[in-house]
Amino acid sequence: MKDQIDVSVRRSPKYAVFMGAGAILGVLIAGLLTLIVDPSQIPAEYTVAKGAGLLLIFLGVGGLFLGGLIALLLDWRGRKRAREYRVEAQIDMVDDPKVVAARRLAEMRGETPADPAGDTADSPVDSPAEAAPEFPANETDSRGDLGRG
Repeated sequence: MKDQIDVSVRRSPKYAVFMGAGAILGVLIAGLLTLIVDPSQIPAEYTVAKGAGLLLIFLGVGGLFLGGLIALLLDWRGRKRAREYRVEAQIDMVDDPKVVAARRLAEMRGETPADPAGDTADSPVDSPAEAAPEFPANETDSRGDLGRG
């Protein structure tokens, strides 16, 4: 079955990359500020290590958010520039999972798989015992067939 569908193609940024780059940039700026600031200008209750730690935390988190904001803006810009295309689509019909499972069980037992269309008019069933699936008594228990075998 072939159909035509409309798709939208656009570029979008990887958010993790932008946020990581923003955090790294914030940490680098914090390191530079730590080297530039004169220790005598820091208040008495703070040491240089405390000031550097606070700068690392605040500028790192700020860079993380700034990188995410830039990625959002680029994503918004990419949506405005998206191109629309009409393409041919090949849609495959998927088999019913129950039919696939029955076919796999038959193959595991060494039997010929049943007809996928489900037509059983060629082999009439004479008794209810023949209609029931045959399971070896030692492989099933009260919980049913667990795929052991």
